[in-house]
Amino acid sequence: MKLHFVCIFIFIFVSKVNAMHLLDKNNLKNLKENWEFVSDKVMGGLSSGKIELVSESDKSFVRLSGNVSTENNGGFIQFRSNFDIKNENFRGIRIIAKGFPSEYFVHIRTKFLLLPWQYYKGKFEVSEQWQKYEILFNDFEKSNFYQPSNFRTQEINSIGFVAIGKDFKPILDIIEVELF
Repeated sequence: MKLHFVCIFIFIFVSKVNAMHLLDKNNLKNLKENWEFVSDKVMGGLSSGKIELVSESDKSFVRLSGNVSTENNGGFIQFRSNFDIKNENFRGIRIIAKGFPSEYFVHIRTKFLLLPWQYYKGKFEVSEQWQKYEILFNDFEKSNFYQPSNFRTQEINSIGFVAIGKDFKPILDIIEVELF
């Protein structure tokens, strides 16, 4: 019994040591300094939205909300941040999220992607209840045929959370994000 408990403790400890937290729950008040909101208005689209810090039931989290419109060749809102990742051993991204039930995406840009429409995307679908999502980097899809098929974690320079591709009013609440 003691050996079983020790093995579980070591597994949990090692899992957390090998994780890189991207959304500091203890410092969400500095949200605007570390994360930026971007919409398709940068290319003439009509989508609008915001990111904000929300507190409910003694939990603080980030909310992306707005109106995604595909009119005028648009169709996205997102919040993103730049990162300098030194560790090459991460296999994916882990998110705890809820919101308006829909598909949402993680967009990763690397140092080698120069054009705004170049990224790697990983899909997750939220419900109205908090859930944990794990997306392996090997499962990310490239946005253009001429991009490399995969990337190394040390090449990542930005990560964004995106509502895209259809007319809807997204609400995406994220309480935790980490690389694992």
